[in-house]
Amino acid sequence: MPAVGYRRGASPLPWLLLAVSITLTVTVLVVGRNRLMEEKERTWTSLKANDDLNQKLKAAQKEVEKAKEACEPGESGDGDTARRIVQLEMQNRRLQDELAKARKK
Repeated sequence: MPAVGYRRGASPLPWLLLAVSITLTVTVLVVGRNRLMEEKERTWTSLKANDDLNQKLKAAQKEVEKAKEACEPGESGDGDTARRIVQLEMQNRRLQDELAKARKK
């Protein structure tokens, strides 16, 4: 039988639970911080790639505009060229008809 006034030692269970909960909290915070840093890095990489693609797109659009500008004068001349081809073909047919008539005579 214990002596009167003798206090029994406190149970180490509350201190053990406190240590485990603090350890888990610190672990979760460290893992969360690492994941956040990785996500920031991936976001930065994605934004950099997006900027690069936008620059390439703008360069391609400028090239397309230059190509259109280069083609426009040629297209306006195409109508004149086509008209000239039709006129020359008609003249060729008339000359062939005249040649055929001259051979028959």
